[in-house]
Amino acid sequence: MQSFIVEFWSSTFSFLAKISVFALARKLFPSAINARFVDFWVLGHLVLSGIAVIASAKSPYLIVGYMFMGYGFLRTFEIVVYQTNVLLFDEYRVVKAGGDYGLEGYRRIVLLLLHNYFEIILWLACTYTVMASDFDHKWQSGAGTVFGGVYSSFITMTTFGDFDLLPKTNWAALILLFHATVGLFMTLLSLARFISLIPAPKTLDTVEIRQIENSKT
Repeated sequence: MQSFIVEFWSSTFSFLAKISVFALARKLFPSAINARFVDFWVLGHLVLSGIAVIASAKSPYLIVGYMFMGYGFLRTFEIVVYQTNVLLFDEYRVVKAGGDYGLEGYRRIVLLLLHNYFEIILWLACTYTVMASDFDHKWQSGAGTVFGGVYSSFITMTTFGDFDLLPKTNWAALILLFHATVGLFMTLLSLARFISLIPAPKTLDTVEIRQIENSKT
């Protein structure tokens, strides 16, 4: 019996990729979607996420913060699904369909990944400014501020254990769980991409040289 697990998750993430603003833009303006558009899309959302943190913390209208928070979760979901497809399934789908798969460039994809990484930190910072009262903060004076939100988000994104925040409600606990899971995935993916770009040094060991030559033939 053939394994079905790859096809199952490939189909699942193909469907999940359609639940995004980018998928809507691709459907409405198919001829405009190219590498340059994607670059502007990623860079523009990084800038927007920074503006969102400031607006969420400074606006007297709570609805503004909740709107940015909601869009931030949608955007974070979009990034995670996109990076999972690039990592595991895009090449599989293209090769299965009989096509040739290629990237615009390895350095470009690492740079875009870094933009995505810090964008997620800023989007989740909106949550920690809007929902400041739902958490106990180790840094009390930073609660609800722009820098405090970014600080809490960065610590949650990069620390797998002792968080800066302690949840008071079930929703707050779910947000921390979601953020920590996304942070683990994005951190490991970023490290893997960086390591893949590091050139391997030449070896003087004759056995290793023969093994490398044999692997090329």
